[in-house]
Amino acid sequence: MVKQLKLFSQPSLNIGKSLKEQMAKTAKQSNFSREELLDRMNDLASRYGVRLLKGSGNALTMATFEKWLNPEAMEHIPGINSLVVFCAATEDMEPMREVLAPLGGLLIDETEVKLLLWAKEYQRAKEARVRMRKLESEL
Repeated sequence: MVKQLKLFSQPSLNIGKSLKEQMAKTAKQSNFSREELLDRMNDLASRYGVRLLKGSGNALTMATFEKWLNPEAMEHIPGINSLVVFCAATEDMEPMREVLAPLGGLLIDETEVKLLLWAKEYQRAKEARVRMRKLESEL
């Protein structure tokens, strides 16, 4: 479910520059060189049948990859499938936060999922204890 956006306090839906900045930061902080990332992306794309480029190009080139990571090259923004491959290649989902943030979405990891599930179960148990006390007082 998507939250209703507020007219005057919504973040920009134009995420191109912030996405590219985060992708560049992610690439820099990864354990891989840009050449290794490029190879990993092309390998993943080939393995999973993902087209990284529009048109007739089969493999992502270093020139295009560099343009994707350059916040000033706004005419070169990766598609959503390419972004998923990038995140898989870098082993980092931070760029996805840039996509979700303007819509109020959050990206959580496995530990946070477990904590959320625990909190829900805790609330159910708490509510059950209240119902049990009420029933007990009626006995």
